[in-house]
Amino acid sequence: MASTDIIIAHGIWKLLNRVMTFVPYDVSVIGASETGKTTLDRQLTTRGEIQRLGEEDRTHHKKTWLGQHYQMPDTTRKKITSEGKLSKTIVSRDLGGHMEYHSTWLRDMINRNCSSVVVVIDQRHMENSHNVDNQTALGYLVRGLSDKKNIPKGLTWRGWWRAKNYYPQRVVLLANKADEWMTDQDHNTWEKGFISRHPIFNAFRNDLYKLQSLNIPVYMDAVSARYGWNVQNALYKGLTI
Repeated sequence: MASTDIIIAHGIWKLLNRVMTFVPYDVSVIGASETGKTTLDRQLTTRGEIQRLGEEDRTHHKKTWLGQHYQMPDTTRKKITSEGKLSKTIVSRDLGGHMEYHSTWLRDMINRNCSSVVVVIDQRHMENSHNVDNQTALGYLVRGLSDKKNIPKGLTWRGWWRAKNYYPQRVVLLANKADEWMTDQDHNTWEKGFISRHPIFNAFRNDLYKLQSLNIPVYMDAVSARYGWNVQNALYKGLTI
């Protein structure tokens, strides 16, 4: 009888995992310009090495005909799979990273009630201490979630009602371009599960603590969106914390 119960329970578990594969997760992907958000979007759409993008490939948004706010591209569905072959379907859009587009980030995640926010960074702040593009991007998110008085323009009526109480269930911080900055020692640290201790994340710790004070858990990992290294697994782990 016990063995039969185990078989039935295992079958139910497999069925539930199969069903959850088709349940879409609304995810907002943000980050400074040229951190690799568009490359990540293309990697999730079609796996393989992604051609290096030029300035003409950067994501830009046109303003609405009234010029009140920037238009956003349509969302697309992608499937991510963990090493254990468990899958999730995510829904996201490719948003620009220039400062003038920052308001679209909050508008996107609030309007779609995104359960997860993925913040993409790179190593520029380690190469040049005067470059704070990455810190500005994460800081904007933290301020937007902390200060509910400044509601972004362009929200739907549902988004407007949701804005004051909106918080994502999690934030995933991905250090992209690992193929450029990760050393053999860094890789050993990553294999041991301690990548969050890497200095690339040091500049963000105060903001990450602020997110935790808002009861928003944070997952940190390293990826190479261009070559597809650890992209699927990092996202799957991040979306399940």
